Amino acid sequence: MAFNFFGTFTIAQWEAFKAFTAIQKYDLTARKDWLEKQLNNNGKFTTTYDSDNLPVKFTATGYAGKLLEAYRILGGFPEREMLLRTRDKPVFLIRDEVERRNPDGTITGGYGETYTNGRRWRGNITFDRDLGLFVERIKGWQLESIKLKRERLEFKIKAALDYSDQLEQEIVKINTVITELEFWIDFVEVNMESHATDGDEFGLSIGDVADYTDENAGDEIASKNQRTFTRSGSV
Repeated sequence: MAFNFFGTFTIAQWEAFKAFTAIQKYDLTARKDWLEKQLNNNGKFTTTYDSDNLPVKFTATGYAGKLLEAYRILGGFPEREMLLRTRDKPVFLIRDEVERRNPDGTITGGYGETYTNGRRWRGNITFDRDLGLFVERIKGWQLESIKLKRERLEFKIKAALDYSDQLEQEIVKINTVITELEFWIDFVEVNMESHATDGDEFGLSIGDVADYTDENAGDEIASKNQRTFTRSGSV
């Protein structure tokens, strides 16, 4: 593996790694610029919520905004029909009372039966098959219109929302890496304990322990890449 060192390395190895990292930083900046252009073209979603945490308005820029507008022109109401959620308001079960164990061994309390988007948890078994068959008869002759006016646009809108989320997450991650990069480089250099000199690029001389009984110990350490001793052991 390239740059395969962990705690003991030479100055030359470290400088080579720093040079490689500088190139990566340049590539990351270019990647971020491309991502921001993609996000601008695709569009960024914004959701407005009411006091009950229910979405009351979807807006989007770019391509996604045009898709939402087309959906509304065709009679759709995305805030009520599509169940879209942006990442700022995830859906979860609302907590009820404190969970407790009853004398008969049953457990009550804990999570309730209502989600934060207002919908209820219906359990694992539903008995709406017969009613569903009647609804299917009404839908059957309208399938092409449903696909044209709703389904295809819904798919495109949700795909645009997902793509927008991914672009934003990567942009945030790149910003974090770039912001922290210089700090960690400085941190490593300040805390280097043992390394060889610039002339020993591959660290072949690392290993000998310095002899402090020699009056020229300091020069020996520098010229031979020797380790020194501390109270806790060798470094």
